[in-house]
Amino acid sequence: MNKLISIALAAVFAGAGLSGCAMGGMKGGMAMKGGMDMKMMDTNNDAMISRAEFMKHHEAMYDKMKMDSSGMVSVKDMQMMMHDMMMKK
Repeated sequence: MNKLISIALAAVFAGAGLSGCAMGGMKGGMAMKGGMDMKMMDTNNDAMISRAEFMKHHEAMYDKMKMDSSGMVSVKDMQMMMHDMMMKK
C-alpha cells in the first residue's frame, strides 16, 4: 500500500507541475507549493511530521478518491482532484 501511495503522489506532483515537495516559508506553519497546508498532517502539534502522520493523511486522501472497479485511481482523476484542492486554498 505504501508503494502505491508513493507512486500516486509522484504522479500527482508531476502532473501538477510541482516537481517534488518544494517547501514554503515557516511563517504560519509549513506549506507546500500549491497551497497544500502541511500543518494539518501534524496531528500531535509538535511542529514535526512523522512518517506515520504523513502516511495516515495521504492514505485518507487516497481513500476519498474516485476509484475504478479494481481499486485504482486514474492519473487524470488524481490531477483533477489536486487541481480542485489547489483552487480551494
